[in-house]
Parts: sequence; C-alpha cells; structure tokens
Amino acid sequence: MKHLETSDLRKAGLKVTLPRIKILEILGAGTPRHMSAEDIYKHLLESHEDIGLATVYRVLTQFEAAGLVTRHHFEGTTAVFELNEGQHHDHI
Repeated sequence: MKHLETSDLRKAGLKVTLPRIKILEILGAGTPRHMSAEDIYKHLLESHEDIGLATVYRVLTQFEAAGLVTRHHFEGTTAVFELNEGQHHDHI
C-alpha cells in the first residue's frame, strides 16, 4: 500500500497545512479502507484536533481534484473516499 506524504501535496500544487496532513494521515492508516467525511471528522475529534467538518469536506474535494483520493458512491450510502494508490481493486 502506498502512503502519500507531504511531498505529494506539494507535487499536486497544494500547500502543506495541518488539516491536510492530518486528513492524509487518517486516510493513510488504511482501516477502514473507505471513509466518509464524517468518519474522518470523528477520528479528528477523537485525536482532539480542532478541524471542522466543513474543512474536512473542502480538503477532500481538493484532494479529489488533485487526484490524491478517489470518491466512491456505493448504493444507499454517502460518499466515501480512499487514497488513490494507482492500482485497481474490486468493490463488492
């Protein structure tokens, strides 16, 4: 599994900020593989990070536009995100 780093943010044209780093770390942890913005926000709260839900959505949208994450819409669920690792895997 590839883990994105701060250099990947710079290569994507994004500034390295605390919210971006923290969200990247959560997505890179790999469990669970797909996470909603709300899941990420809950992890941030549990870690006592002062990053709002609106910021999480904004960062995920920026990551998606930069090709760092992939957004999925599974039937009957909210959007979930995973790191774009450049390899295909099946969704059941």
